[in-house]
Order: sequence, then structure tokens, then C-alpha cells
Amino acid sequence: MKKVIFHIDVNSAYLSWSSLKALAEGEKTDYRTVPCVVGGDESKRHGVVLAKSLPAKQYGIRTGESLFEARRKCPVLTILKPDFTTYVKMSRAMFRIFEKYSPDIYQYSIDEAFLDMTGMEELLGTPAEAAGRLKDEIRDNLGFTVNVGISSNYLLAKMASDLEKPDKIHTLFPHEIREKMWPLPVGELFSVGRSAGKKLEKHGVKTIGDLAALDRSRLVSEMGVQGGVIWDYANGIESSPLVQREIKEKSYGSSITTSEDVETCEAACQMLLGLCETVGTRLRLDSMKVSTISVQVTDYNFKKRSHQKSLGHSTDVTAEIYEAACVLMRELWNGTPVRLIGVSGGKAAVEEYEQLSLFTDEKTEKQKKLDRAMDSLKSRFGDDAVVRASLLKNFGRSGGMARAKMKQKLENDRDGRQK
Repeated sequence: MKKVIFHIDVNSAYLSWSSLKALAEGEKTDYRTVPCVVGGDESKRHGVVLAKSLPAKQYGIRTGESLFEARRKCPVLTILKPDFTTYVKMSRAMFRIFEKYSPDIYQYSIDEAFLDMTGMEELLGTPAEAAGRLKDEIRDNLGFTVNVGISSNYLLAKMASDLEKPDKIHTLFPHEIREKMWPLPVGELFSVGRSAGKKLEKHGVKTIGDLAALDRSRLVSEMGVQGGVIWDYANGIESSPLVQREIKEKSYGSSITTSEDVETCEAACQMLLGLCETVGTRLRLDSMKVSTISVQVTDYNFKKRSHQKSLGHSTDVTAEIYEAACVLMRELWNGTPVRLIGVSGGKAAVEEYEQLSLFTDEKTEKQKKLDRAMDSLKSRFGDDAVVRASLLKNFGRSGGMARAKMKQKLENDRDGRQK
């Protein structure tokens, strides 16, 4: 039976989801149509771009670069603060739609997934027909667009979903590699970053096809394992698997793959905060806690590294998860630029079976109360009601709306009590 894999990727996920939230709250501008990014604190030069609109991309703005540099490229840029509670809700709604199409779903990140569609033709029609229905159902029901890549392995499906955006379906089967993939710039090949691109320039490599035509053994001798992997990828061979299907235990994770290298530990830790917010929010929504934290990175040489630590107790506190993740990132960091950053919590258990720490202090208890207060405020008044200072740019228009809604809600509650 012919293997069929879908890769679904939300178009500018954080930006799209933040824009939909703002429109629902009365904002007139669709931020997807103007130069706009989602990022951290603009007043701190180490705040980084987490997502960008297509108009922002036209200014040369890249995911992972500093907000300071993004503002320099585009003085009229709009910068939105991240809204992780909304992102988790949007992601979950999308994954519920995935369940209608395949029983075999692999979540690659909060906004990406692989679906094994092998053998589903009799139920759903051709792969192209099923992909079209899936894409349109997400757009019509949830309001945002996705790209769907179709192929016989995970690598080519992911490459296919990146061919042209937004709201597109692309196939990239092995017989289509020469026509569709080889003419692309070599930097568009999955796992080839800026540093690897510079090495390949010495060989006169400009396109993926140029890379595929090189002698593999020579490339391995000069670039090591990375040379063999990228040669395989250029030829459509998934020699280093993109996904690991074995799941040993219940875990909660989030990751981000950047289009450019993340070159400093400080920038990596900035990106970790958003990932930890997502993990913490998901845990609290599910009434789960984790007792191990792990951080994973993939560097520009395609070397994967990870560190894990046991907390000695269970937690769903964002600050604890982030503190542990930063310790692990500093241990992992060796100065080599990275392309993928991920954080996960393992050994998840229902809240009633929490293992208490002998060293739980007053600060930790305050953090627990803070998280729950933030979750409650966001649930009642919207996700703009309260924001971590380190993620805050400014409230701006949407923040003013949130404060007005909060004020009105408090007044209604007060009137209700008086009655």
C-alpha cells in the first residue's frame, strides 16, 4: 500500500491567531494584511520576532531576529504581544478537525502536524480531495488558513507545504523532486541554515539540485554527519527521521523552528519563555502536572541535543518550568547557532496525585496563585487582561478594550451582588 503523509502548517500561526482575536474584540485592522509581527518587549533589544505577516516578510523581517532590527527595517511595523492562551485554544480546535480525517496524528508543534493518510482513500477520496476538504474546513470554521503538503514521507510532505503560501495544497512525491524541489535555493531545504549555506557556497552550490548532484562521500568527509543528511534530504531520502513516533509517557511539549539561526543563548531563552507559557497553559487547562523538564535543540549542523532534569516534585507553574528550562538551555549551549528549540514536561499526572516538594517555598505558592489568577482573568475578560511583563510591548488599543471589558464586568458583578 502506498504511503501517504500530510503535513499541515498554519500560515503565520501566532500572527493569524492574534489577528483573529483582535478582530473578534472590535479591532478594524486585520493584522495579517499590514506589516505586523508577534514578539516580546520592544523596549528590550533582545526581544525577538515569533511570527510575521506576509507584508512584514516583504521588508526582509525574519522569525527569530530582534524586534529592534525588525523595527529598523520597517519603521511603521505593528508589534503585538503573544497571547498563548488563545494559541492553545486555536491549536486544539484545529486538532479536533484533524481527528475527523486520520486516527494517526503526530503533533510536530503547536501549529504543525503530520497526518498518516495511508489507506484513507476509500473513505475520503484522493489525497488531494481530502486535503482540500481539510484545508477549507479549517478556514471556514476557524477563520485561519493552512498549507497542506502531501507526499510519501515526512520530509517531502514538510517541504511540499512550504512551496507556496498561503492557503495552498502541494504534492511532492519522489518523481516530482526534480521539477519542484531541485530548482529551489539550497537555503530552502529543511535543515540547511545560513552557516551550512556558506559552507555549500564553497562547492558552488546554489540550488537544492546542485546539492543533490554532489558526491555524497566527499560531502560527508568535509561536513561530517550533516553533509550526509542534507545530501539525503536533497534527494528526498529521509535518512534522519523528522518525527519520533515512540511515546513512552504522557508529556506536554512545544517547539519552534526558526527560518534563521538563533545565535545567542539569551535569544534562545527569550524564545523559551513563550514555549513554557504554552506548556503551562495546556497543563492547567487539563488539570495535569509534570515532574520532569527537558529542552531540545537542533543546531545548524543538524545535530540534536537535549538535556532533562527531574524537579523532585510535580508542577504546572509557568515560572518553575521556565526557570528549569533556562538552566537546561545554558547547560546545552555551546555557542553553536540553533534552528529548532523545544521544551517539554514529562511524567504528567492528574492534579490530585501531585507529589509535593519538601522545599516548596512561599515564592512558589505565590507563583501558583499568580498563574491561576492569570488564567481566571483571561478566561473572564480575555487574554489581553493580564500579560507577563517580559512579554509585554504595550497594551495599545486592544489592551484598552480589555481594561474596559474588565471594568464593565466588575461593575456588573458588583451590581449583581448589591441586588
